[in-house]
Amino acid sequence: MPHCGSKVVINQLSNLHRYNSTSWKSIPEHRKYSTRSPSLALQIKQKIIATGPITVSEYTKLALTTPVDGYYNKKFVFGSQGDFITSPEISQMFGEVTSLWYVLQWEEKGCPENVEIIELGPGKGTFMSDMLRRFPRFAKSIKCIHLVETSAELRRAQSEKLLCKSIEYNDENLGKHKSLNSSVSKYNDTLVKWYNDIDSVEFLESSCVFAMAHEFFDALPIHKFELGQNGWSEILVDVDFSELGSKINTLPDKNDYTILSTQNSQISTHSNKSHKLSDNDSEKEIKFKFIKTKKPTINSAAFLTKKRYSELFNIGDSIEISPESAIIAQKLGKIVNETNGAALIVDYGQNYTQSSTFRGISKHKFLDPLTNPGEIDITADVDFSYLIDNIKPFANTFGPVEQGFFLHEMGIQDRLMQLLKLTSTVKDQENLVSMYKRLTDPNSMGRIYKFLAVVPKTVDIAPVAMDPKKN
Repeated sequence: MPHCGSKVVINQLSNLHRYNSTSWKSIPEHRKYSTRSPSLALQIKQKIIATGPITVSEYTKLALTTPVDGYYNKKFVFGSQGDFITSPEISQMFGEVTSLWYVLQWEEKGCPENVEIIELGPGKGTFMSDMLRRFPRFAKSIKCIHLVETSAELRRAQSEKLLCKSIEYNDENLGKHKSLNSSVSKYNDTLVKWYNDIDSVEFLESSCVFAMAHEFFDALPIHKFELGQNGWSEILVDVDFSELGSKINTLPDKNDYTILSTQNSQISTHSNKSHKLSDNDSEKEIKFKFIKTKKPTINSAAFLTKKRYSELFNIGDSIEISPESAIIAQKLGKIVNETNGAALIVDYGQNYTQSSTFRGISKHKFLDPLTNPGEIDITADVDFSYLIDNIKPFANTFGPVEQGFFLHEMGIQDRLMQLLKLTSTVKDQENLVSMYKRLTDPNSMGRIYKFLAVVPKTVDIAPVAMDPKKN
């Protein structure tokens, strides 16, 4: 390993000052929810009436990213007053020790002078701010920061967190605000650019690219399928007309579906009728339900071609698949391999295909994902094995390892002790310990959150903190 000040870098954490961070509250199970629907519910209802039931993936996209009314374009979602808090917001310790992983990868590569960073779903920009502020020598090598973010509100928050100046806007409107295009951070006058998707990002040929995807893949749309006698049926979203009575005029039958009750596991056969809205239709009565196709769909034929889907599952099993995640994972692998870079994918999930993790989140509580579209977050656990399968042709992967393991390997306990010495009150010390436990405890975020490393094909040794044998 080239020296490049390795010992200095490793010891830098001891010289850092403490700053306040909002403590993260636990998210209890909660199934009760309001039946009030915003205007987006009416838009989705009209679409279903016009074209028929939609996929879970399409419903998710409409609920989260519809201009103006979509969840990510409508409200500020982070923090104790929002719907959830991510690890970087819990404590500076997360951002510091995770940033150190990138610094060590940089040193392994000989401390290249031209570095570019891409972060997928950067939240409020806290992680990137931690990296730039805490490791100034590494930060000086960063020529450009690429932030993939569709929310205008979050772009504004990121620009503030990164102390941006000379902000440029483009002509596109994301939600209610003009979309930020590029800016310059006060940290070393580093160029900052924003994008709607990873396809739009371009790098210099000479750059080494480091990537971070923290709680990004869990927000990507999924398709839900169930294995039946005729193959993989698809779970779709339909309007629930059960309580609308005479206000609905029925049109000729279209297709037969199976209704999946959201209240229990009972399944019943139903001939789905198409409907049209009457003039006095009320938004307050709009509800949605899951239904199941009687036969395989184009999506099941396209996405479930691998052998494991025909060999590992039995009749009645259901699975969640995210084709969009596969595409982005492949692109991430290509970027890392072609630029001799490295990436971390950090998210909650398992290293196998899952069945029933699709859910809504509001005010730190879980609820039915089909209620109040545009007003709640929608998420599903990440299938790391699926990401690995799609990255492997382009780059090597190591992990996933549990978050608690990774953070301890990177020295979070030592950093905790350093911060405790800097505190002046018992309350501050208790808060620090509480944050540390929240991040690392197996019964909290320490086990369900996992780290996956992506490295070039030329790297065949596990990077620091990514050796699964130690996990």
